[in-house]
Amino acid sequence: MPFVHVEYSERLTETFDRQAFAREVHAAAPAIVDAPSVAFKTRFRRIEESYFGEGDDGIDAVFVQLSILTGRTPEAREKLSETVRDIALQHAKAPEGRRLHLMVEVREMERESYRFHKD
Repeated sequence: MPFVHVEYSERLTETFDRQAFAREVHAAAPAIVDAPSVAFKTRFRRIEESYFGEGDDGIDAVFVQLSILTGRTPEAREKLSETVRDIALQHAKAPEGRRLHLMVEVREMERESYRFHKD
Protein backbone atom coordinates (compact mmCIF):
# COMPACT_ATOMS: atom_id res chain seq x y z
CA MET A 1 0.00 0.00 0.00
CA PRO A 2 -0.47 2.46 -1.64
CA PHE A 3 -1.69 0.65 -4.72
CA VAL A 4 -1.62 2.16 -8.19
CA HIS A 5 -3.92 0.42 -10.67
CA VAL A 6 -3.47 1.49 -14.30
CA GLU A 7 -5.67 0.43 -17.19
CA TYR A 8 -4.68 1.63 -20.65
CA SER A 9 -5.96 1.22 -24.20
CA GLU A 10 -4.26 -1.52 -26.16
CA ARG A 11 -3.27 1.02 -28.85
CA LEU A 12 -1.06 2.75 -26.26
CA THR A 13 1.15 -0.30 -25.79
CA GLU A 14 3.96 1.26 -27.83
CA THR A 15 3.43 4.89 -26.76
CA PHE A 16 2.93 4.59 -23.00
CA ASP A 17 6.21 4.20 -21.11
CA ARG A 18 4.75 2.33 -18.16
CA GLN A 19 8.00 1.66 -16.33
CA ALA A 20 9.01 5.33 -16.41
CA PHE A 21 5.53 6.28 -15.23
CA ALA A 22 5.74 3.88 -12.28
CA ARG A 23 9.26 5.02 -11.33
CA GLU A 24 8.20 8.66 -11.26
CA VAL A 25 5.01 7.99 -9.31
CA HIS A 26 6.97 5.92 -6.78
CA ALA A 27 9.45 8.81 -6.44
CA ALA A 28 6.97 11.73 -6.25
CA ALA A 29 3.95 10.37 -4.39
CA PRO A 30 5.46 9.24 -1.07
CA ALA A 31 6.09 12.77 0.16
CA ILE A 32 2.54 13.79 -0.72
CA VAL A 33 0.84 11.03 1.27
CA ASP A 34 3.57 10.39 3.86
CA ALA A 35 4.23 6.79 2.83
CA PRO A 36 7.56 5.11 2.05
CA SER A 37 8.31 4.57 -1.63
CA VAL A 38 8.98 0.88 -0.95
CA ALA A 39 5.29 0.54 -0.01
CA PHE A 40 4.02 1.61 -3.46
CA LYS A 41 2.88 -1.13 -5.79
CA THR A 42 1.80 -0.49 -9.38
CA ARG A 43 0.09 -2.86 -11.76
CA PHE A 44 -0.93 -2.38 -15.38
CA ARG A 45 -3.78 -3.88 -17.34
CA ARG A 46 -4.26 -3.47 -21.06
CA ILE A 47 -7.80 -2.67 -22.20
CA GLU A 48 -8.63 -4.69 -25.30
CA GLU A 49 -11.95 -3.03 -25.94
CA SER A 50 -13.72 0.11 -24.73
CA TYR A 51 -16.59 2.34 -25.72
CA PHE A 52 -16.58 6.13 -25.27
CA GLY A 53 -19.49 8.54 -25.31
CA GLU A 54 -21.60 7.86 -28.35
CA GLY A 55 -19.15 5.38 -29.83
CA ASP A 56 -16.21 7.69 -30.62
CA ASP A 57 -13.52 5.29 -31.85
CA GLY A 58 -10.73 7.90 -32.05
CA ILE A 59 -9.99 7.92 -28.33
CA ASP A 60 -7.40 6.00 -26.35
CA ALA A 61 -7.48 6.15 -22.57
CA VAL A 62 -5.46 5.74 -19.41
CA PHE A 63 -7.38 5.17 -16.19
CA VAL A 64 -5.35 5.46 -12.97
CA GLN A 65 -6.77 4.56 -9.58
CA LEU A 66 -4.70 5.12 -6.46
CA SER A 67 -5.75 3.30 -3.30
CA ILE A 68 -4.41 4.84 -0.10
CA LEU A 69 -5.23 4.34 3.55
CA THR A 70 -7.60 6.81 5.20
CA GLY A 71 -6.27 9.80 7.07
CA ARG A 72 -4.91 12.04 4.31
CA THR A 73 -6.29 15.54 3.92
CA PRO A 74 -8.45 16.45 0.92
CA GLU A 75 -5.61 18.74 -0.19
CA ALA A 76 -3.11 15.86 -0.13
CA ARG A 77 -5.46 13.62 -2.12
CA GLU A 78 -6.01 16.41 -4.66
CA LYS A 79 -2.27 17.04 -4.99
CA LEU A 80 -1.65 13.31 -5.42
CA SER A 81 -4.25 13.13 -8.17
CA GLU A 82 -2.82 16.14 -10.00
CA THR A 83 0.76 14.93 -9.66
CA VAL A 84 -0.05 11.47 -11.01
CA ARG A 85 -2.07 13.01 -13.87
CA ASP A 86 0.89 15.20 -14.83
CA ILE A 87 3.30 12.26 -14.70
CA ALA A 88 0.97 10.15 -16.85
CA LEU A 89 0.71 12.94 -19.41
CA GLN A 90 4.50 12.92 -19.73
CA HIS A 91 4.62 9.19 -20.48
CA ALA A 92 1.40 8.37 -22.36
CA LYS A 93 1.04 9.68 -25.89
CA ALA A 94 -1.84 9.02 -28.25
CA PRO A 95 -0.81 7.52 -31.58
CA GLU A 96 -0.97 9.82 -34.59
CA GLY A 97 -4.51 10.87 -35.46
CA ARG A 98 -5.98 9.75 -32.13
CA ARG A 99 -6.88 11.52 -28.88
CA LEU A 100 -5.86 10.68 -25.34
CA HIS A 101 -8.24 10.75 -22.39
CA LEU A 102 -6.59 10.41 -19.00
CA MET A 103 -8.43 9.97 -15.70
CA VAL A 104 -7.01 9.73 -12.16
CA GLU A 105 -8.98 8.81 -9.06
CA VAL A 106 -7.74 8.59 -5.48
CA ARG A 107 -9.65 6.15 -3.28
CA GLU A 108 -9.31 5.57 0.41
CA MET A 109 -9.09 2.14 2.04
CA GLU A 110 -10.30 1.81 5.61
CA ARG A 111 -7.34 1.26 7.95
CA GLU A 112 -9.44 -0.89 10.25
CA SER A 113 -10.18 -3.50 7.59
CA TYR A 114 -6.93 -3.44 5.58
CA ARG A 115 -4.67 -6.48 6.09
CA PHE A 116 -1.57 -7.70 4.33
CA HIS A 117 1.10 -10.37 4.48
CA LYS A 118 4.62 -10.31 3.15
CA ASP A 119 7.59 -12.64 3.49
